[in-house]
Amino acid sequence: MLHARRTTLEAKVALSANRWRTETPRGLGVALLAFSLSIGCRENPPVMPDDAATVTAANTEEQPSTTTTVPQIEPGAITDEGLIILDTDVPEPPVAANVPAEPPVVADNLQPEPLDAIATSIKRSSESSTQGNVASEAERNQKIAEDWPEPQAVLFVSGQQHGYLEPCGCTGLENQKGGLIRRDTLLSSLRDRGWELVPLDVGNQVRRLGRQPEIKFQTTVKALETMDYAAVAFGVDDLKLSSVELVNAAAAGDPSEGMFVATNVSVLDPSFFADTKIVEVGGRKIGITAILGSELKENIKSDDIEVSDPVEKLAPAVEKLLAEKCDFIALLAHASMEESAAIAKAVPGIDVVVTAGGHGEPTLEPEPIEGSDAVMIQVGTKGMYGGIIGLFDDPKQPMRYQKIAISSQFKDSPRMLADFAEYQKRLETAGFEGNEGLGVLPVSHPTGRKFVGSESCGDCHTTAYEIWKSSPHFHATESIVNPPNDRGGIQRHFDPECISCHVTGWNPQEFYPYESGYASLEASQHLLGSGCENCHGPGSQHVAAENGDIDADNELLEKLREQMVLPLEHARDRCIQCHDLDNSIEFHEEGAFEKYWEQVKHYGKD
Repeated sequence: MLHARRTTLEAKVALSANRWRTETPRGLGVALLAFSLSIGCRENPPVMPDDAATVTAANTEEQPSTTTTVPQIEPGAITDEGLIILDTDVPEPPVAANVPAEPPVVADNLQPEPLDAIATSIKRSSESSTQGNVASEAERNQKIAEDWPEPQAVLFVSGQQHGYLEPCGCTGLENQKGGLIRRDTLLSSLRDRGWELVPLDVGNQVRRLGRQPEIKFQTTVKALETMDYAAVAFGVDDLKLSSVELVNAAAAGDPSEGMFVATNVSVLDPSFFADTKIVEVGGRKIGITAILGSELKENIKSDDIEVSDPVEKLAPAVEKLLAEKCDFIALLAHASMEESAAIAKAVPGIDVVVTAGGHGEPTLEPEPIEGSDAVMIQVGTKGMYGGIIGLFDDPKQPMRYQKIAISSQFKDSPRMLADFAEYQKRLETAGFEGNEGLGVLPVSHPTGRKFVGSESCGDCHTTAYEIWKSSPHFHATESIVNPPNDRGGIQRHFDPECISCHVTGWNPQEFYPYESGYASLEASQHLLGSGCENCHGPGSQHVAAENGDIDADNELLEKLREQMVLPLEHARDRCIQCHDLDNSIEFHEEGAFEKYWEQVKHYGKD
């Protein structure tokens, strides 16, 4: 039976993979997915709208013409995240590579771009906890289960990693929380105490679509296996990946031996993933099951994935665990807190509900669920927290819980550093230098202009150029090409999520390049560092006019100069596209912008 099931798995995966290849425009990737009606919400396999606009990449001798489709989005539309699409969120028609000498007529970019910066900052910040990813002194010096007696078994709960394999570190790793590299050290320290550990995860390992998130999902699955996770649920964002990818990465030959548990979710075939798991440790029989909330069903667009009513599927699963004499039952609920509680009330027999719902930090204590004997525990956001649930042979206090911040208290795990180095190598091997391997295709800048590099600016703006060369912005690329050894010395300049703020000519929030923006170390020496044009916009027409390469009267010269001006009152809005709550929490403190502006202050031409 096992051989037959595995043969069926391979056949179905092959069939689905063939359909994925034939129905999907292969070049569609990170660069264009940002324009979907909902960020990170795309049909699987992706089907573009009938009224899609056509965007043609620059046709040069070095790069063949590439045509990709982008869905049309009307300004004022509201995404599933509650974001209002501004005029500047809508991709503008590209500018042909061989433009005439006369500069194109483009709208003044001074007013909409700050608004766009605010919108993207709100979007990025909305994924952050209320306090951001900053570790307090107490979180860097935690006492773990200091007053606990010896437990029979300990459940470790995590989830909502949301793509954050590691904290950014740009503002000091000691100040930031999260990361698989630290989590492994924490789990090892718990096992070193002789504890019988049962790690559980409620899902959402990724937050975007495209080849990089697929590689990230594979890397995470491997890491969870290394950390000996007992059970893992699928998160709603995981289920937006290719069904083929999910099965290839997560399914085992025998579902009972695999980590992933899916009670009301079927991917390709209901037999690929178990609906329950039983773990026997410390004389305890622990039953585990997992559901995806019905509220999230509408986000799953793939015909390969079926989401059933959670209560309808959960009730017999819990009955099965009770029939197996499980003395403790844990539900991994990838659902809102409200639905998690409602499900626990509807299905008796559950002892603890580990929920993906809630925002910010998990609560200090388990939350009682009215109308149920179960309690609810949150996992927090972005993998910044874990939690331990101790089970005891004590009628008065059979269960204890502690929230744990994954802070710099837990040193980097050498084996996870090795896995992360392999992840970065895979990004390189995927062909990022040529853009196509990760589906990261350049798009036209909203202004229609091209990037020329900071040195061109320095021909006239000599003082400002020297100030820039003395700032950390000048060394931004170098910091990921030759990173400090305290992070394993792992290069990150093939990682779009890193280079988008460490080079010139990329969209810092959506991780894709603009045409004429940074392409590689070899081809883009003039665009290393976070240069002048990241703040002031591409300078091709301004530079061409000032150098006399195009005919420009005084009126046009003045217009092109004005287009490059970034008023100080709008500068902070531009800064926080990179200095957001994920990467620069201190930049959002009162008076921070004024403080940092003093370090890089520059005005106009000498």
